[in-house]
Amino acid sequence: MKKILLVIALAGVLTGCSGVLEKQQPVCSGTALIGGQETSVQIYGVRKVASQTQYKGGDPFGWRWVSKTNFIRTTCDK
Repeated sequence: MKKILLVIALAGVLTGCSGVLEKQQPVCSGTALIGGQETSVQIYGVRKVASQTQYKGGDPFGWRWVSKTNFIRTTCDK
C-alpha cells in the first residue's frame, strides 16, 4: 500500500513540475494595427524564415510567430 501511494505521489510531483513555464523576457516591442487601433505588443523572439522576418508576439498574438508585416513599427534591430 505504501508503494502505491509513493508511486502516486511521485507521479503527481512530476506532473505538477511539467506545467512550470520558463519566464521569458521580451527582446523588443512593437506597435500593431489591430481592429483599426494601434496596440503595443511585446516581442519575445525574432527569426527569418525563407527571407521573411517573423516576430514571436505576445498578447494579443498569443505568443505565436507572426509576420513582420503585422507591425507598423518595432524597436527590434534591423
